[in-house]
Amino acid sequence: MGLPMRGSPLRNPRSWTALLLGAFALGTGLAWMLAAGWGVAPLDAFIAGSAELSGLTVGTLIIGVSLVFLVASWLLGSPPGWGTPIAFVGVGLVVDAWNLLVFDLIGWTPADWSIALRVGLWVLGFALFAGGVVATLASDLGANPYDQIVRAVHERFSISLWMSRLTFDVVILIVAFILGGAWGAGTVAILVLMPLAMGSLTPVFRRWVHGDTHEIGADAGDEAGAPVSR
Repeated sequence: MGLPMRGSPLRNPRSWTALLLGAFALGTGLAWMLAAGWGVAPLDAFIAGSAELSGLTVGTLIIGVSLVFLVASWLLGSPPGWGTPIAFVGVGLVVDAWNLLVFDLIGWTPADWSIALRVGLWVLGFALFAGGVVATLASDLGANPYDQIVRAVHERFSISLWMSRLTFDVVILIVAFILGGAWGAGTVAILVLMPLAMGSLTPVFRRWVHGDTHEIGADAGDEAGAPVSR
């Protein structure tokens, strides 16, 4: 008998809307932050560094690394949702579409822009990236595997969601630094802001997606660090 899947394929249309738009926003935001050159999230810095060394596309490595996290989170007792493949395959495809079709083929090169424009592009990219992460989590159809393993550790060991995210980010950032990944001032900002965004905004998104204020209150308690009953 197979392991159970998290999430139901029959959730309301808002769940699928949150997942699809979240994957697109996450991929677009990541591509924009990479193009701006001010640094990306620790995992993405690691992936960008690995792409430079291996010659593979960023999207291909996103999908490959995501499969590793998918298995790890499943072993920790957090099975993937029905939407998990959309979450990570979609992000990988969107990132490659921006890099290969827009930045390379069309020749739209933010690297040649002024500092102010590149900062603006990075800020917009981060807003999309953070919103995408929160939306995929709030859909409860299956977040991307990195966020899934962050949540698995949060649930399994009863630590706060932001602390789980911060721990993973710090360890991976160290590896990304060694590989020469796309880290920078923006990486430090993400390291601080993403855990806060996940902890504070995920319950708000869930309220819109599911419309269950009682459940949202419980989720908010979990993400603030309350013990999780299993």
